[in-house]
Amino acid sequence: MIKVSYSQGVEDKYYDLISKSKMQQFKYRTFESYYNQYLKSKLGYSLKDILCGDHEKLIEIKETIGTKYSSKNNVVKQFFNYDKSKSKTLKPKLSKQQPKISTFIETELDIHTCYFCNIEFINKFKSSADKKFKNGFTLDHYIDKGAYPYLALSLYNLIPSCYTCNSKVKGIKKINNISPSSSKFDFDTKVRFKTFMQNKNLQIDEERDFALLLKEDFSTDYQEYIQGFMLDGRYEYHKYKVIEMINKRKEYPDSRIAELAHLTQKTREEVKQDLFGEYLFADEDLHKRPLSKLIKDISAELGLA
Repeated sequence: MIKVSYSQGVEDKYYDLISKSKMQQFKYRTFESYYNQYLKSKLGYSLKDILCGDHEKLIEIKETIGTKYSSKNNVVKQFFNYDKSKSKTLKPKLSKQQPKISTFIETELDIHTCYFCNIEFINKFKSSADKKFKNGFTLDHYIDKGAYPYLALSLYNLIPSCYTCNSKVKGIKKINNISPSSSKFDFDTKVRFKTFMQNKNLQIDEERDFALLLKEDFSTDYQEYIQGFMLDGRYEYHKYKVIEMINKRKEYPDSRIAELAHLTQKTREEVKQDLFGEYLFADEDLHKRPLSKLIKDISAELGLA
């Protein structure tokens, strides 16, 4: 739902983190040198492409190589191991990478809410016990790492998300080829929350008095996304927020907002933000608070933005 914003130079930093990892069981040779000697000829792509290629590049790699390395135990799966220690079904070339990658993500990305749903906080926080930073996110492999194990460590395949989106809703489900990590991700532009209120006088008293749905204009690019993350059903619970906004809008029509602006020497936009929330107009800050896209879209429907 919210596009992931990456810091400048993040690809080079990530590549250094993974490619220079030392492989103890192979006389401490680097991850990169092992790949170049044993796997590059199999996969046909540079390690930089696989680890740091953008989302569109990862789709290309996925479609070119396919699922032939998806079996339980093979050299590709052993090498691109993400989260498993040695087991009966997998003997990793390098111990699990997940903790290192999670620390990198929480350091390099400005993470506040789930990028898939914008419902849950997933921010980092400091532990009261050891004073170290922890995080509230899981890393979802947008392209399933089981079917495409060579993309298990790819930066743009790892989306910080809440537990509900990652494990309870999406799982290994394929959801089109549109990811919040893609530069082409324009969910906020194409899709809007709409209430379809029949009563134009805002005589809405209960949640059953209106619908709340995500509607896409002039395309169907995000229908699988909306359905896959069950967004309509999950936002049904948050109709209370819409009722709060409707009630406040009835209390503060345009004439009252203009009066407050005059009294406080503020602009009308500033008064609206004070009353209804600071994310009515700032698209780039939508990821900072839960339900911010809902608030923004309903504000527009109520004539506030």
